[in-house]
Amino acid sequence: MDFLRLKDKVCVLKLRRGWWRFVLITVMITFFVVIIVLGAVKVYTKYYQAQVYPGVYVGSYHLGGMTENELKNLTETLNNRLSKEGLDFKILDKGTVSGTFKMDTLLIEGDSTMELIKLDNERFWMLAQGVGRSGVPGWRSFFAPVWLRFFNSYISAPVIVRDDKILEILSEDLVAFENYPHNANVRVTNLNNAEYDIITEKSGLMFDKQEIVEKINNNIAHLSFFSIVIQPKQFFPDIKAEELNNIKDQLLVVMNYGGLNINFIDPQTQYRRDWNIDPSQLSSWLEATRAEDGKIIFQLQAEAVKSFLVENVSSYIDRPAQDAKFSMVDGKAREFSASQLGQALDVDVTYEAVNHAFIDRNFRPLEPTKTVSAAVVTVEPNIKLASINDFGITDILGVGISAFKDSHNNRIKNIAHAVDRLNGILIKPDEDFSAIKYAGPFTSENGYLPEEVIKGNKIKKEIGGGMCQIGTTLFRMAMNSGMDILERYNHSLVVNYYADPVNGNPGTDAALYEPILDLKFKNDTGAYLLLQAEIDYKRQQLTFTLWGRADGRKGWYTHPIVSKWIPSGSPLPDVETDELKPGERKCQAAFRGAVASFVYTRITSSSEQIERRFESYYRPLPQICMVGKSASSTAAAENTGVSPESTVLQESSIINSSSLEI
Repeated sequence: MDFLRLKDKVCVLKLRRGWWRFVLITVMITFFVVIIVLGAVKVYTKYYQAQVYPGVYVGSYHLGGMTENELKNLTETLNNRLSKEGLDFKILDKGTVSGTFKMDTLLIEGDSTMELIKLDNERFWMLAQGVGRSGVPGWRSFFAPVWLRFFNSYISAPVIVRDDKILEILSEDLVAFENYPHNANVRVTNLNNAEYDIITEKSGLMFDKQEIVEKINNNIAHLSFFSIVIQPKQFFPDIKAEELNNIKDQLLVVMNYGGLNINFIDPQTQYRRDWNIDPSQLSSWLEATRAEDGKIIFQLQAEAVKSFLVENVSSYIDRPAQDAKFSMVDGKAREFSASQLGQALDVDVTYEAVNHAFIDRNFRPLEPTKTVSAAVVTVEPNIKLASINDFGITDILGVGISAFKDSHNNRIKNIAHAVDRLNGILIKPDEDFSAIKYAGPFTSENGYLPEEVIKGNKIKKEIGGGMCQIGTTLFRMAMNSGMDILERYNHSLVVNYYADPVNGNPGTDAALYEPILDLKFKNDTGAYLLLQAEIDYKRQQLTFTLWGRADGRKGWYTHPIVSKWIPSGSPLPDVETDELKPGERKCQAAFRGAVASFVYTRITSSSEQIERRFESYYRPLPQICMVGKSASSTAAAENTGVSPESTVLQESSIINSSSLEI
């Protein structure tokens, strides 16, 4: 028995030894297999380090094994094919193809060619090469490359699509296949009595163009160049003609509030522009719609209002961003072009504001909105002034404007010549700026032309007519810049050229008459100032901008108040002259006089507030007429030795001997 037990123990021991040997061998084999697999995976990933892993597809295109250059070459080939062949469309209606068209304009030619649709070369490579490398968590990232061998990965290629341009092209190409629906509407025939005709509603077929753009994007993203199938959708009107039979009271409500006004205040010049939309224009834009409670109300047609905004408003607001330029020639910034923010009318937002103001009328407000501000978006320049000059000039300190509408040709030429002389001048620290110093002398040798002026009570031509336009604009610029005004004189007469841009009153003008009447201000900023002068022939507007370094100063002035208007009086007796043909008559219109004033406020760099009141007296001037001398008056003058003209001029010179252009 003992022997048998001993034998059994030996067998068990041998069995256990065999089992451990088996386990040990299995572990060792497994270890070596893992090492081999890991090594193989390592070699595999190393081999495809600069390539796309096999198993990566875009549509039917296998990208596996492609290098960056190979994939980019493929992308360029497909982009070229897209540009040359364009896109084909099939229109499906009730299960059958009802039409086809081709979009072959996929390039915009300009300063540089722009593709409307193209594969994004850089992003495509990064996306394809990143499959199996990024976005895989934990240990699985190690085996992801091998996994792709058995389970393919399908990706979408990144596409750049100019949606706005594609939508424009689609609108043009699809117009022949659409049958535009519309709600019932009204056409006003008599605004005063709110009489109208009813336009019957119509159902129709339309395409969802945004949906088509998405299909284009999806096709190109999967490298598919097959025809894109699109299908029109049936649209039914929401408002029927019978619902507009008794809408007269509602129509009276919205139209009795009168017109609407759109305004815009330029953020740089503070110049205000208004566009009035009269009731007749509004009535032509009416569109019946349904309020949230189901009631029929009136709004304004989007297409009509936006067309009005583009044609009438945007041209006065739109301004491209301007990069700074600065180069000195003989101590003057001849190629100076300050960086400026661009701006553009936001047509959609402005329409929404106008339409919202009109819709409110349907609900009988006590104080309806009469004025809507134009919405504007800004665009930053690429190069700013501070980075390209050594004078510390970085900011706009102030702007002055004036209008020279209906000026004579020589007057405009004189103004333009002065603008050329003033544009780009540098004003030194602590310098007393003088308009006559920089724009003058006003002589023919210096390029100025003769222009009509009022000399006392006589109309005559003098060299340099128009310079008061320069003085007035500089005066407004200096005040808006917070400068210390050293010298300023108002004109003798109320001249429309120099009316305040906001309220149209006289008072913010400044006369220039060499050498006695000047416009001067002091540069107390401690740094250089730069004067930018611009003339806009289309708007007939003069703009002066003062650039420098912002030091906390501010300046503004109240719009002038006229405390007294003085009648012009009876016309003066005709003045005979040799300058006109016998009997020929030439008259200068009468000027009424005025007493005006305004307050100029400036805050210095040390935060001190200084107020200064400017008062101006403008003399009245009766109508003056010059008449060509007759033979009899000439003979009488010869007998007395005194001309009638000289007598009148001597008397008039006692009244006022100052000179003023007209």
